[in-house]
Amino acid sequence: MSFTFYGDLLGISGSYKLSPAVAHKKLSDFYNTTFFSIDADWERANDVETLMISDSLLITGNAAPESALEQLLLVYMKLLHKGLLLRGAIVSNRLRYQPRITRENFAKMLPKDDTLARAVGLEGTQKGARLLIEPGLAQQMLAEEPDWLTHEGYVRNVKGRTNQPYESVLRRICPTPDGSCYELLYFWVQSQDLNHHTTDYRRRRDELGEIKKMVREDLGMHYKETSELLSRCENRHAFTDKYFGIPNAVYALMDPE
Repeated sequence: MSFTFYGDLLGISGSYKLSPAVAHKKLSDFYNTTFFSIDADWERANDVETLMISDSLLITGNAAPESALEQLLLVYMKLLHKGLLLRGAIVSNRLRYQPRITRENFAKMLPKDDTLARAVGLEGTQKGARLLIEPGLAQQMLAEEPDWLTHEGYVRNVKGRTNQPYESVLRRICPTPDGSCYELLYFWVQSQDLNHHTTDYRRRRDELGEIKKMVREDLGMHYKETSELLSRCENRHAFTDKYFGIPNAVYALMDPE
């Protein structure tokens, strides 16, 4: 099994216009957070390559896509806590390049197939800090839990056919609202003990809402869509906590608006 992820940090070009120093600080936080969130042992064990150029992040390797989502969940969650919005997509297959004639200061990296194009194309289909998942890849990961390919299937069979544990990243995969692909509910952490409470969800949505008011409409959509994603995270989080009987799991199932 293999995967390719492509993402870029939202709003960096505007930051450069205001202050190169501010933009540099954001990119530095982006680089450091990603570097320290992704497990180096996981990279080595699965021949994973990670490349960061400017505001773009490319990760590809032979790891199971589920394990890649586990790594990326931490990256996304930590970035959001720093006020950084990453939009990206994960697709099947490792990114490979055609062998080309090169020279010391001239490298050629021509992709062999459409893997990178699929990731880049999918990433641009939605607004906000989202981790989109190619439909075929989601079907592959949920092959043993086909009910979870739909919202109603998860609600009716939250236990799952294979008794997936609470911490399983598969529980955090769900269709996007428009039904065009899947996304990762990354703000719902993979732990019963260390997780976000309703106040954390509300605080983050409030912050996103205040920023949305102060930017132009097209940029504001990224904050609005990120806020709505947090509500979807909270809803499935609360529903699953109720099923598992996790104490003190009282969440506000509210509309982000």
